[in-house]
Amino acid sequence: MEQCKKEICTKRCIFSKSADCDFDYQENLLSYNDDLLKVVRCCVNNFIVNTAFQNSQITVYGKTKITLTYISESSGCISCAEFEEDFEKSFQTDISDDDLFIEANITDKYSNWRVINQRRIDIHNSFAVSVCTYAPCKTDMADSADDVMIDKQKVDYISRVGFAYVKAEFEDEAVVTDGAAIQKIINVFADAHCSETKIIADKMLVKTSLRFSVLYTADSDKQNDVRHCEKTIEISTIVDINGIAEGDAALVYAKTGNIFFKTKTDKNNELTVIDLAGDVNLSCCVYRKYSEYLSDDAYSVNHDVNNFFTPLELDVDYSLVKESYSSTVKFEFESVDISEILDLDVSLSGDKTIELSAFVMNKKGEIVFVSDKKQIEFAEYQKCSAYISSYDYVIKTDNVIELRTAIAYTALSYKPRNFNLLSKVELKSGNEYDSPALAVYFADKNERLWDIAKCFRTSVELIKKENELTDDVLDTKRILLIPGM
Repeated sequence: MEQCKKEICTKRCIFSKSADCDFDYQENLLSYNDDLLKVVRCCVNNFIVNTAFQNSQITVYGKTKITLTYISESSGCISCAEFEEDFEKSFQTDISDDDLFIEANITDKYSNWRVINQRRIDIHNSFAVSVCTYAPCKTDMADSADDVMIDKQKVDYISRVGFAYVKAEFEDEAVVTDGAAIQKIINVFADAHCSETKIIADKMLVKTSLRFSVLYTADSDKQNDVRHCEKTIEISTIVDINGIAEGDAALVYAKTGNIFFKTKTDKNNELTVIDLAGDVNLSCCVYRKYSEYLSDDAYSVNHDVNNFFTPLELDVDYSLVKESYSSTVKFEFESVDISEILDLDVSLSGDKTIELSAFVMNKKGEIVFVSDKKQIEFAEYQKCSAYISSYDYVIKTDNVIELRTAIAYTALSYKPRNFNLLSKVELKSGNEYDSPALAVYFADKNERLWDIAKCFRTSVELIKKENELTDDVLDTKRILLIPGM
């Protein structure tokens, strides 16, 4: 018996694994840095810059950026220092196919530090790296065969088309307009999110919004005259991903990478300009909607058959959602009596953890850094790219900050479903059958015409024609005339 096969190709995860990473750094202040008296803030930022696959081994390359804000021993003023470390993590696999792409993610666990002396600080950094490798998976399906009826169901599903890591570089400047020159930059908060995507053949335009909040000391008669300024810039990046096309859906995760800053003079030779440069790391995943008629059953009018099936998992019931969510959260810092908030930053650590970081002035006139995380709740999605679109805050008591946020997110929702795909049909030798010339059948509501036709060894189309039906499923009880083939 001659059969026509069709190949169903989807990109599925063929390897996934996660591993803990722990690193110890011994960081020494550079010669131009002031001696360290007291640490105000030690921020550790881990991010992925690239992945590679060679000789069945996956390697994730990343960087750790450490920003240290401290009080100088010599002057008692606020100072800032930065350090950078590289890391890589390898995963051995049994994969030999090079036609694949790798999704890698970092989950920060914790970091802590210890001052060794005036010039050295030891830092412990702990995080987890997870990888998921996607490759084309091909499954043969029996599409048609001689003397055989094949049942097909229309299935709409999504599948990944491609993935890319891209570094979006930027260079801009912020100008201080409050009348005082900059003495020293203390800290830079930077938050990035994807604001827009547009896809054409093999390329995607990604627009990224990057907000800076710069805390600095002003050159004035007041010691430690701490002020801050803000700047928001837009970055446009072209991402090359083979095989993507207009109409595909993209989820882009943006994370700040290297941030460089320095002061420079304006046209009046005063230090009022801050040069800002660096990069944002973009993790871009593109999905496509598909519609296929999948074979799931077969029979012959004249012979018994053996049907063979192959399991196939597809992501169905999909939807792309763009929504916003409001949240009010209280953060309590028992050890600090807050007199004034000098600068405050809000970010999402993961999709459902909101993190507040702030430089505050306590009632003793000391600058203190506070930070905390809170879990928030909103709808469950398989994939979600979220960011803080706006926020405001109020000091409720001496040690409580009430934060009100608006969270915008783009989310992809779907359900994995297993299908038994008809892969082969064999006619059994022996008995031969004839369908009846005409029969009467009392059908129930919601009964499928396919099941009736299979039972009587006739065709669905003949039953539809004889009974003037259009649907494949009965919407009510009926008496049907069943014609033979």
